[in-house]
Amino acid sequence: MRLLKTMVLLELVSTALALSMNMETDKDMKSDMDMDMDIDMEHSIADTTSSIDLTELTPVPHEMKHMHGQPILETHLTPAERLFWESYNTTTFFTIDAPHKSALWFHVLTILGALFVIYPLSLVLNNVKSKWYIPSLTLHLATIVTSLISLQIFASTAPLLYPGQAYGKMSWILLFATIIHYSVALLHSASKWISGELFDNEAPDSNNPHQQFIPLENLDLERGESNSSPSHSTLIDQEESSNANPGSPAYKDSLELGDDYYLPKKQSTTQLARDGILAQVFTHPRVQSISARFSPIISWIFFFINMPMLAYLFIYVIVGISVGNCLGQAKHVFNLLAHFIKGGVFVTLGVFTLARYCGVFAKQGLAWNKSIVFKNNTNPNSFFYRWTPQGMFTMEFYESFLIFFYGSTNIFLEHLASPGGAWDVKDLQHVSIAFMYIGAGLCGLITEKLLSDWRFNQMLLNTNINPSAIHAGSPGYSPNPFPVFTIFWTGILMSQHKQSSQISTNVHMQWGYLLAYGSFFRLISYVILMLQPNKNMAPSRPFTELITSFCLIAGGAIFMQSTDQVVQAMEYRGLTEMFTLNVNVGCVALLMSWEMILFIFKDKLSRK
Repeated sequence: MRLLKTMVLLELVSTALALSMNMETDKDMKSDMDMDMDIDMEHSIADTTSSIDLTELTPVPHEMKHMHGQPILETHLTPAERLFWESYNTTTFFTIDAPHKSALWFHVLTILGALFVIYPLSLVLNNVKSKWYIPSLTLHLATIVTSLISLQIFASTAPLLYPGQAYGKMSWILLFATIIHYSVALLHSASKWISGELFDNEAPDSNNPHQQFIPLENLDLERGESNSSPSHSTLIDQEESSNANPGSPAYKDSLELGDDYYLPKKQSTTQLARDGILAQVFTHPRVQSISARFSPIISWIFFFINMPMLAYLFIYVIVGISVGNCLGQAKHVFNLLAHFIKGGVFVTLGVFTLARYCGVFAKQGLAWNKSIVFKNNTNPNSFFYRWTPQGMFTMEFYESFLIFFYGSTNIFLEHLASPGGAWDVKDLQHVSIAFMYIGAGLCGLITEKLLSDWRFNQMLLNTNINPSAIHAGSPGYSPNPFPVFTIFWTGILMSQHKQSSQISTNVHMQWGYLLAYGSFFRLISYVILMLQPNKNMAPSRPFTELITSFCLIAGGAIFMQSTDQVVQAMEYRGLTEMFTLNVNVGCVALLMSWEMILFIFKDKLSRK
């Protein structure tokens, strides 16, 4: 037994000695290799220094050694990589020499002006029932028509760089949709003019009986009752109720203005000319006949296409950018669509998040404000009355439903770009994200059902209203973590998604982290509202939602730009991932400021 132990001990000692000798040998070899490399580097530096005339050098503390600004053809490439990049095609519609190149740039400027300036302003004017709505929409129609004519002038002489592109077909759709929308808006405004509902805060014209008509229920604010038919949404408007309260500052200020405040103000020459043109159009027998006969249908069509026109303009511009730069051809179309659709969803969500902060849809309780639906002002037989839960539908419900719907439709879309038809690891990674959307969306819908009573009880806090008179109510939010959970894990998973190049990986990390940061600040919004519940119907405006909207818009925009062809264009020109981050941060800040200006303008017109 002792002999066996001795033999084992000797074997262990010999093994340890052998390992030690091998480590020493490796260390010596590594040391020799490092020494040889140092000697080679010293010789190389010495040779380089000796080959340069030192008198021609300018002394600098540090020389730039990173790849920023260095085109990829000037870097070290493998033979296969060099073969690809030497044949890389940079030809686009913006770089070719065409006889009518200025017509293309005119089209770009006018279509961007329609998307970001003219049409949003017309939506604001329509929201406040201004008589400037039709003139602004006329300007929008003229802008679209001239823009499309200039595009046709350019396309008639430009070479066919993008066969089978959809931009031409979408241009025809935009033209007809704009004309139809303008015609419907004209008839819709005419019906409102005839019924006396179209008026703004300007002085009425004593010679026009239509401008003198004011619905009787608007004069009955102090009693809080109306003889009108029951509506689908009868939520308390804090602004109107405060103005009707004799103890409110707004009511006292109106009393101190004196009788001269209510005297008709003299209209300007421009306003008189506008009213004269509108009167001629709206009082035309054919316009009045169509408006009176098809008023309900016209109103429904107008509601159906008015706001979606803005969404179509956004999609049209994105497709135009893709076609103009020859992106998404052949096999690249699926990668482009995946990034543009998903990134566009987050951009839209960010824009809507900022709109909620500014007070949009406050009457529906979607502006982080308390909302109440009373039984006596709601039709018991209506679809709205029967299907509205006690805690109402919150924004978290809509987000959960959209997440569930998107995951359900996206399972097989991730496999479309596979060349061989076989499911690979990358497909399974993407499909697993779709599974997360299905599960998280379904959990969110179930959570909304379970939190219905909690939302109703939270609404009753700081409220002196008899609960038996309330059909439904909400504090303006639901502490449902699953929409935030989905956005957070989408960002985290995609930030760790390795790509074919380091720049592409870093760009994915940028928008992934931005989405994760946005979800973090959304959680803080919930904490703020739970610690300080809403005491009135006004929007609460948690400051964290400003950061959330910025992260969503910037993250979505960078998401759209992380497609393979855009990254390759950056690499070819020597641009790094900081280019996308810097440019998008600046552009998103400008976009947010313009959106907030539009809502300030709307509020000013509403309170005028």
